[in-house]
Amino acid sequence: MTEDRKPSPSRWKTDALLAVGAALVVLAVNAATGFRTLSDYRGDNDSLLRLVQIRDLIAGQGWFDLTQYRMGLEDGFAMHWSRLVDAPIAAIILVASLVTGSAVIAETTALILWPMLMFAAAVYFLVRIARMFGGESAVLPAVAIGGSALHFIGNFSPGGIDHHNVQLTACLACLCYLMAAPGNMRAALLSGACAAIMLAVGMETAPYVATVGICAAALFLFVGQEERQAAKGFGWGFAAVAALAFVLTIPASAFGQTQCDAFSLAHFVLAGIAGTGLATIASADAFCATR
Repeated sequence: MTEDRKPSPSRWKTDALLAVGAALVVLAVNAATGFRTLSDYRGDNDSLLRLVQIRDLIAGQGWFDLTQYRMGLEDGFAMHWSRLVDAPIAAIILVASLVTGSAVIAETTALILWPMLMFAAAVYFLVRIARMFGGESAVLPAVAIGGSALHFIGNFSPGGIDHHNVQLTACLACLCYLMAAPGNMRAALLSGACAAIMLAVGMETAPYVATVGICAAALFLFVGQEERQAAKGFGWGFAAVAALAFVLTIPASAFGQTQCDAFSLAHFVLAGIAGTGLATIASADAFCATR
């Protein structure tokens, strides 16, 4: 990556304004059609069930209790979805409730605002990546083509509050920060943190997280010394946020349990070993001296 294609502090505001503008355009398009996806979820049962889970959390269901008592047999069943997605949406609903005094308006606000925030963030990271790859000339195509693609896949439509838009946005953020990581420890840490968030939110992202981790390690091993800080920061960020997510989302009574489709002990241990292992190797002067 050439120096002029690294993210510039003087340009991030421009990129953010472009992303917000793209989100406002999408918002206007949905408003012009009467926010149809709020009444017709087009088979998006995940978002509907996520809303039920958030309602239960606001109504007093325990943070670590992910049981859906309305579904399945008499005692319901435990969901595998992360509270990391529930929390910000619930916060929007609570704040909007205080402002408007209406639970219905508050929920509607969250159902529109949350996907738009994720959309704006996703476009922002797309633009940053495009700027690093292709320079200034790649920015507007990234906004137009990338924004259109994100809009038409449907995960960012009003009412889309399942975890897929969060995972996609975190993936773009992870890639963006990894590209900016050489010589930038903060970006390296953020890249590792985003990778850990992807994993904690849903196990379907495990192949993507593994691929990004391999890229961070391979860049250090085969590119040069400037990637040393990037690998070290990515490793520490990944391990630290994975540990934090484990403590915040898994009850102490379930620390020893292993799940196949939810963040659990096995995934936390693997993340810890991989992250601290990469960071330790990248920090070892003896190892680097042999390269």
